[in-house]
Amino acid sequence: MFETLGLSTAAEQLYLELLERPGARPDALTRSDRDPDAVGAAIGELREAGLLLPGPGCTAVAPDVAVELLAHRQEELLRRARAAVEPLLLRYRQVGSPDPVELVAGSEQVSLRYEQLVRCARKEILGFDKPPYVVPVRDLGMELASLGQRVRYRAVYARPALTMPGRLSDVDTLKSAGEQARILPDLPFKLLIVDRRWAMVPVSEGTEVERAMVVRPCSLLDALVATFDSYWQRAVPFGDAGRASSTGGQTAPDDLSEADRQVLALLATGLTDERIAAHLGLGLRTVQRRVRGLMDRLGAGNRFQAGLQAARTGLL
Repeated sequence: MFETLGLSTAAEQLYLELLERPGARPDALTRSDRDPDAVGAAIGELREAGLLLPGPGCTAVAPDVAVELLAHRQEELLRRARAAVEPLLLRYRQVGSPDPVELVAGSEQVSLRYEQLVRCARKEILGFDKPPYVVPVRDLGMELASLGQRVRYRAVYARPALTMPGRLSDVDTLKSAGEQARILPDLPFKLLIVDRRWAMVPVSEGTEVERAMVVRPCSLLDALVATFDSYWQRAVPFGDAGRASSTGGQTAPDDLSEADRQVLALLATGLTDERIAAHLGLGLRTVQRRVRGLMDRLGAGNRFQAGLQAARTGLL
């Protein structure tokens, strides 16, 4: 349990034993199958970590206190490691002068590099999301873990991305965890930006992601960040039902039903009536009737326009 926090197996086993034997003397902890020196080393490790209370005997601190102490120690080690990286990077650049653009080849390597970059995020992740994808089924574990660590996520989704099976539910899950999502009819390319220090852009053609560029600080990275900011400003917020639009600042009218708000939000993604009905658990005819009524109310010439106008006028 505590090994992931830097405690040895022997020290962890002794700590668990001491939870049931508070105040035990060191000599009483030595059994026939235990090396006295190993027991002494484990006691020393526990004392150094602050997991034993002061006193002649061995009394373990409470488990919740132990976890916090060990976690704090690991965080301090990480802080020191990151601080030590800066001078190493300076030497690396002076000696090796690496190319600011790295080409990654092979779908497995692209996927691995993507995971590495996401796990490196400390402040924010920006992204353009559009097909094709390295893997058909998206694993949200990394993104949710980053959101749980207060990494800010902003994503612009191309409309075709949200029509793929399961993709809309993924966006709902990420938004519930804190992601800010917006929509555009299309995007120029897929993009990942991590802490504005690294960017990843697939360069493959066709339906497979076989190659990608990883961009470090340089004028190209600055251009990619500016491109994201520009598209973000133009994109339509993927509004939650009943939430004020970030573009309009108004709340939905009282006579707009919950179902109407949800249908409007999904219209902006370009989903068909059938997909909207399936996602909301409504009948197809009910959705079709609501879509026609909403288009008439908004004076929209088509479905997607109705969704855009709804977002811009604060109906979402």
